[in-house]
Amino acid sequence: MSAMKIINDVHARGGTVVSFKSVCGGLPAPEAADNPLKYKFSWSPRGVILASQNAARYRWNNEVIDIPGTKLMQSATPFTDSWPEMILECLPNRDSLKYECIYGIDETQTLFRGTLRYEGFCSLMSVFQRMGLFESSKSFGPTWQVALDAMRKKQGNFASIDDFLLHCADGDQNQATAAKEALHWLEIEGAAKVANTDSVVDSLCAVLEEKLQFGETERDMVAMHTSIQATFDDCFSELHQSRMLAFGDSKMSAMCRTVGIPAAAAANLILSGGLKNYAGLVLPTEKSTYLPILAAVEKEGIMFEESVNKWYSNNG
Repeated sequence: MSAMKIINDVHARGGTVVSFKSVCGGLPAPEAADNPLKYKFSWSPRGVILASQNAARYRWNNEVIDIPGTKLMQSATPFTDSWPEMILECLPNRDSLKYECIYGIDETQTLFRGTLRYEGFCSLMSVFQRMGLFESSKSFGPTWQVALDAMRKKQGNFASIDDFLLHCADGDQNQATAAKEALHWLEIEGAAKVANTDSVVDSLCAVLEEKLQFGETERDMVAMHTSIQATFDDCFSELHQSRMLAFGDSKMSAMCRTVGIPAAAAANLILSGGLKNYAGLVLPTEKSTYLPILAAVEKEGIMFEESVNKWYSNNG
C-alpha cells in the first residue's frame, strides 16, 4: 500500500518507474539477536527452512535473474540502503516479476523484492543445507554424532567433520568455522539425541524450536524498506525511499501488529461501507482502499519515514 501511494503519484505526474526495490524482514530486535544465527522463531522453523529453499526471480537493469532454490542462501548480499548499524543482508524473495502487473509498473528496468536477515544467517543456512540438514529423508541415527558421521560419509567420505564443513562452505574457512561453532551452540553434536528420527529436517526443527525461542522480555522487529526511482520527460529524476521499523512489546509482537492491524483496518473499511463499489477479492492498489487503511494504521503507530531526492540528468 505504501508503495502504491508513491507509484500512483509518479504516474499521475507523467513519470515512469525505472526501478522498484522493496525488502522486508521479521527479525529479533538487535538486543535479542544473541545467537550464532542472529534469528529467533515466532512461527514454524520448518516454514523458515522451506522458504530458504524457494527459487527466486527478479529483474535487474533489464536482465531477468533466476536463482535456483539450492543457491538461494548463497545469493544474499549486504543491505546498505538503511539501518547500517544493524548490519543486514538481503536475499531475493520468490518471483518478483508477478508484481509488475499488480503494481502497474511493467515499464520498470529493475524489479526486486527481498527478505532481510542479519549478516551471517544466510551463509550458515547454506552450509546446513549442503550438509543435508534440510533433507526430508529419515534421520541417520539416534544421536547427532552418528547422524553427522553418516552425512559426512554419504557426501564424499570426508576424513573429518572439519573437512566436511569446509567442503560444504565451498572452501571458505571462516564460514566453516562459523558453522562448527553454530552446531556446537545448538548442541547438534556428540551424544545429543536426535529428537525426531522420521526426518533429518524435523530433527533440526526440533532443535531450532527449543534453542531459538523469544524470551519473555525479548522483542521482535519488522523492518521494511522500499526504493522507487522515477524519470520524467523533462530529464527530471526522483528517488523515493520509504522505510518502516516496528518493534514488539509486552502486549503484542511487531509481526502481529504489522499484519493484524492493517487487516483490521481493512475489515473496518468494509463494515463502514468504504468498499461499496467493489465486489469479491480486492487488492489495496487504489486510493480508495490504501489511503484510509494507511491513515488508520498510522494512528496505531505504524508509519513510514519517506524521503525524495530530485535531480536533472540533461547532458545537453
